[in-house]
Amino acid sequence: MPTNDLEPVWQKFKKDKDAEARDLLIRKHLHLVKYVISRIISRYQVEHEAVSVDDLYSCGVLGLMEAVDGFDLGRDVKFVTYAIPRIRGAMIDELRAMDWIPRSLRHRINRMQAAYAQLERELGRPATDSELSERLEMPPGQFQDLLEQASRVHLLSLDEQVQISEDGQVSRESLLGNSGEEVRSKIQREEVVALLEAAIQDLPDKERLVLVMYYVEEMTLKEIGKVLEVTESRVCQLHSKAVMRLRGRLRSMQYDLALE
Repeated sequence: MPTNDLEPVWQKFKKDKDAEARDLLIRKHLHLVKYVISRIISRYQVEHEAVSVDDLYSCGVLGLMEAVDGFDLGRDVKFVTYAIPRIRGAMIDELRAMDWIPRSLRHRINRMQAAYAQLERELGRPATDSELSERLEMPPGQFQDLLEQASRVHLLSLDEQVQISEDGQVSRESLLGNSGEEVRSKIQREEVVALLEAAIQDLPDKERLVLVMYYVEEMTLKEIGKVLEVTESRVCQLHSKAVMRLRGRLRSMQYDLALE
């Protein structure tokens, strides 16, 4: 649903494929690219020296262009809501391509994530910090430091994969794909969403709340810390644990579906 002042422009572009109207729509929404860049740098704690902001901006503009081209005027959705995830996704893809995370840190994070998945399968419940640090043969202090580092570098943005509502539910629409997909593929995606919904609901309360505030309400780590009355470092740890648990569940689900 476009804003009223741009509605004639949208209509002209969609009806007549008018190039000037398209260019105007892109220019009118360039501020969204700058907004997403600022959020990515602050939320992921990306150092300016490690990332070319100009490259991120260029990727963001491409994401904006795709959003303008793909936006459906008939749907009851604001363009900003539709565009921001696509702009962010383009930038995150660029960060992944840069591979700015040190290999040694990536290895330790992957090892921790695998331990989460394995231990929780064995226990049938969320694993505690002490259980994880013991499984990893890692002193508690070192384990907490790794959790914080992991949260700073995780580039799995859950709202790029699924849409999480304020009550923690997952929207099936975001995973259904195009109408030309095979029926089996759609059924599998439905199964994944249903299992992911259950996984989110099974998260410890604080971890689930952090995901909602971070991905749905777009709050920063500092803002979440004030709400929960904990340090920003603690919010990082809660976020990291929640993402690791969900990633482990997703990988297990993908393996199970591949066997069917």
